[in-house]
Amino acid sequence: MGCPNCQAAHNCPLDYARVQTNQRFATPRGLNGIFNVNKPAKLSSHDVVNVVRRASRASRVGHAGTLDPIATGVLLVCIGQGVRVSEYLTDHDKKYRARIRLGITTDTDDATGAIIAQRDGNVSRAQIERALKSFVGKISQMPPRYSAIKRDGVPLYKLARRGIEIEMMPRNVEIFEISLIDAPLPEIEIDVHCSKGTYIRSIARDLGEKLGCGAMMRALTRTASGNFSLTDAIALDDLRAALEAGFAERYVYPLDDALLQYEAIIVEPHLAKDIQQGKSLNCGREFSTPLLRAYTADGDFIALLERGGAEMWKPRKVFLI
Repeated sequence: MGCPNCQAAHNCPLDYARVQTNQRFATPRGLNGIFNVNKPAKLSSHDVVNVVRRASRASRVGHAGTLDPIATGVLLVCIGQGVRVSEYLTDHDKKYRARIRLGITTDTDDATGAIIAQRDGNVSRAQIERALKSFVGKISQMPPRYSAIKRDGVPLYKLARRGIEIEMMPRNVEIFEISLIDAPLPEIEIDVHCSKGTYIRSIARDLGEKLGCGAMMRALTRTASGNFSLTDAIALDDLRAALEAGFAERYVYPLDDALLQYEAIIVEPHLAKDIQQGKSLNCGREFSTPLLRAYTADGDFIALLERGGAEMWKPRKVFLI
């Protein structure tokens, strides 16, 4: 009798029926995964990483998706093997709540900069809502002069502080949704759902230009990054205490939480060993995603696979269990 999955005359080594695209299994043992941290204001993303590194005594700690010191909210901190999936976390859509001050323009496009212009910010709610609608969709956005984007290996904010003029290059981003939450003029509060690489400071600046009064971002909170939300985030002080007390595992999300957009397969033990040795796998069928998550029958996440030609898949990243 042929395999019901790949129609081959053998027992299929891949249990497709048991996995879903968004199904999650076990993480590798130990502190390997992702912390969803509610970053406090005044700390840089690097400062948060240093707090986690010192408290955990882990050698491998990093973050996915920088937040400026002025910003608060979801900062994903990767630890152990979780660092190896940080690139996939940064690709996720983001959601923000921002407070914008109309009538004031600064050199940094936010409240940390020097005021370079000040005008009457008394515009109507209808004008604001109409201007906000113009941002929805795929747009070309000019990043702030003071940003972490690097030019020849040097962050732009460092060049700007030295007074070095840099020709800024626009970036293509997408705004999925933007809405006005409150308007105690001359301040307003907005929610933004956007693609990676979007600068909310730039939206504030450009909104001010559209309204003819100038504007800058006064405060910012990241409310979601992919599937990670602010309601589930842990305060940095609480995480530090948990790490120092040795019970932080309850706050670690499995590293495959960064990869739930890809389909998953379960493989037999001998094939799991082949994958961990770097050997390719014939899956016997096509998949709709460019990468695959591979698990053992016990539910251990062992590898991220990529296409190797036809129905062959080769290990892109292998994880120890």
